[in-house]
Amino acid sequence: MSVTVNTRGLTQYRNNLALLEQVVSATAANIEGEAKQSILARQSQGNPRIEGGRIHYAAEPGNPPNSDTGNLANSIGHRMTGRTSAEVFSNAEYSIPLEFGFIASNGVYQGPWPFMVPAVERHAKPFRQAVTSVLKGRKP
Repeated sequence: MSVTVNTRGLTQYRNNLALLEQVVSATAANIEGEAKQSILARQSQGNPRIEGGRIHYAAEPGNPPNSDTGNLANSIGHRMTGRTSAEVFSNAEYSIPLEFGFIASNGVYQGPWPFMVPAVERHAKPFRQAVTSVLKGRKP
């Protein structure tokens, strides 16, 4: 009796998995970097206010928030959560209210000042293209 095992498919699967891991990691890092840069670039200048003895120019709604202390930009990071999954996050407690807007104490809706969603949206198509390329056996 003779048994032969063809591992060609398994080898290709392993190679694809390694490439997919690289694509996911690189995309998460790119999203993190773009979200940070959008905050640090001060793309718009809204109303000034004094905060902590300094003048802060709030960004106009619809634009990323302007950096004041650097805390928001520094709180953004990413980590791999599996071989082919990652998360991009912000640890600043005010990230979500800035991203999606909030109702101020006077009852008026403020914002939003999105920084994470636009970064994700800009990288979604290239990510899908890279994954499709890998699954078809090509390098991204």
